[in-house]
Parts: sequence; structure tokens; C-alpha cells
Amino acid sequence: MHGRPRAASLLVGLWLVAGSVSPALAAGGKHQKPVAAAPVAAPSAAAPPAAPEPVAAPAPVLPTITVAAPARPSPTAGVLADRVVAVVNDDVILLSEVYAFKDYIEGQAAASSDPAAARSKAEHDVVDRILQQRLVAQEVTRLHLEVSEQEIDRNIDEIAQRNGMDRDQLKLEVQKEMTWEQYRAELAKGLQEQKFGQSVLRPRINITEDELKDAFIRETQDAPQVAHVQAIFLSWPVGGDEAAKAAVRTKAAEVIKLAATGDFAALSKQYDEGPFGAAGGEMGKFKAGELVGPLDAAMQATATGGISAPIETPQGIFLLKVADRTAGANDFEAMRPKLEEAVFQSRMADEQERWFEQAKRQAAIRILL
Repeated sequence: MHGRPRAASLLVGLWLVAGSVSPALAAGGKHQKPVAAAPVAAPSAAAPPAAPEPVAAPAPVLPTITVAAPARPSPTAGVLADRVVAVVNDDVILLSEVYAFKDYIEGQAAASSDPAAARSKAEHDVVDRILQQRLVAQEVTRLHLEVSEQEIDRNIDEIAQRNGMDRDQLKLEVQKEMTWEQYRAELAKGLQEQKFGQSVLRPRINITEDELKDAFIRETQDAPQVAHVQAIFLSWPVGGDEAAKAAVRTKAAEVIKLAATGDFAALSKQYDEGPFGAAGGEMGKFKAGELVGPLDAAMQATATGGISAPIETPQGIFLLKVADRTAGANDFEAMRPKLEEAVFQSRMADEQERWFEQAKRQAAIRILL
């Protein structure tokens, strides 16, 4: 891991996502082997827990807690001697909680040229994430965002239904990973965090039209351009000689002059000898490469609002006008729901970071790792 991992979305934390399903369950079907639906089983977690940020509470009085800090036990030993590694207000974090994410910590150490330093950094990263969760839990308690047993039951039924199971089947699968009581406790924690996000974080976020437009530009700036093309076609006279073709070329030059200041659609209706005049000059909307060679090259070479040079083909002469260009087929209003969701998630993550930093400043925190 490079640098301090950013807190994930409040509703999509590593430890638990109330109402969500694991990748195995999400694959669908009764024959898929599910794992714990909302919480990821804490032992052997693959990454440090991501937690939402707590609202800033009144600055607490620093508790007079004295905790001995014995030497760190070997993380590779068969039995991990437990001890307090952090204190946040009146709550403690144990080394065993940190090493519930042993796979992540040891993975970071194994991938580094300095395993001891990498392991220490990974331990601190995990402590930081647990710290966020504890601050959130404390704020949830302060705000009385209790979760009832009925809410947990409804959440369990929804998870079971989404995975084509009844509650008994889900229970059997969950118990392959953890006890049913642990599962319900993790669901309750996730539901609390959801309430916390809706009650505290969500009111802080007001998405503006400018933010949506900026997101639209970022989303579509690399999309292929689509040209809106109008056309006039002048055919060669059947059996005509070079003199007859020269007359068509002269006519094409005259039309180009008229089109420089005139209405191309009206000129197409007047001069077109193909299918375009009847359609007001409309040829269609095309991306690069969608027209035949000479027409495609002319379309790409013509500036928006401009008229191409005459394009001679075996059938006659084409005159193209590129009326406008847009970024792909994307439409701002059609993309609005997607843009709103993307901006919201980004703002939520930013708000969580600000919130957590503020809460840490106001909390009584001691790191003893």
C-alpha cells in the first residue's frame, strides 16, 4: 500500500456494509457458496478496515488512563499476547483487533524490502481505521441512533431474498464463517453507520449544477467526437464528358460560396440531386471512420460549422457541412443520475476525511503501538 489509505464510503466500509452482499453471494443463485453477507469476516481480512467519520463532539476531558506498553509480541508467534495499542476517549483498541487483519499486515511486510518498517506502517494504518470506527460508534451512541431487532430482522430477510434463500439457509451459510450472533452484531453496526451517514454526513452535502457539469466534462472529455453532418450531392451527367463534369465543378464552387453566408439546409433543398435535399440537408451523425474513405477524411478535416472542399466520387460531388460536434452520444440530462451518484460519493468521501480529522483533534487519543 502506498501512503495512507483513504477512508472508503460510509456505506461501503470494509468491515460491514449493512444490506450488502459479498462477491460470492452477489454472484447470485442458490448454488453459489455465500459468505457473510454484510460484514466481512474479521479474521484474515485482506485490507485495513475503512470507516466513516464521526461528527465532531464537544472536546472531551482527557481520561486518566494509564496503560503499560510492553514490547510488541511477535506477530508470527503461535499465540499473540494481547495488549492495549490505542485509547480513544474511554475506549480501548487491542492488539488482537489489529491482528484480525493479519493477512493484510503480513502481506504488506512480505511485499516490502524493509519488512519491519512495512509491518509497522500497516499496523498503524489498521489502528487508524479502527480508530475511525470507534469514533463513529461513540458518536452513534451520543446521537441515540439505535438499531432495533426488527430492523436487523428486516435486513436479514432482504439479504436472504436477494440471494434466493430463506433465513434458515442464509443462517447455515453464515455459520460457516462466524456465529449467528456475531453476524447480527455486525449487521447492527452497519445499520448504525448507515443511519449515521444519513443523519450527519448527508445534510452537509449539497450538489450544485456546476459540479455536475464539471463531472460531465471529465466523464466525456475522452469520448469519441460525433459530427453532425449535412450534405449536398451534385451528380455527374450520365455519359457526360470532361466539359460536362467541369460544369458540375463550377456549380459546386458556386454553392460553396452561397453556403458561406446562406442557409445550408435551404441550399440543399434547392441544389441537392441526391437524398439529402428532401431531408433539409441532413446526412446524419457520425464518428470518425463511419463514413467511406473520402467522405470520412473530409468530415474530419472540416472545422465545426465549416463546409468541406468538393469531394469527388465516381457518382458525383459531395459538399459536407459539419454543423456541430459533440462528445460521443452522451447527453447531460441522460447522464444526470450517474453524475449525481459519482459526485455524491466523492463528496461523501471528502466529508468523511474532514470529519475524521476534526474528530481526532477533539478526541482524547493515545497510540501505544
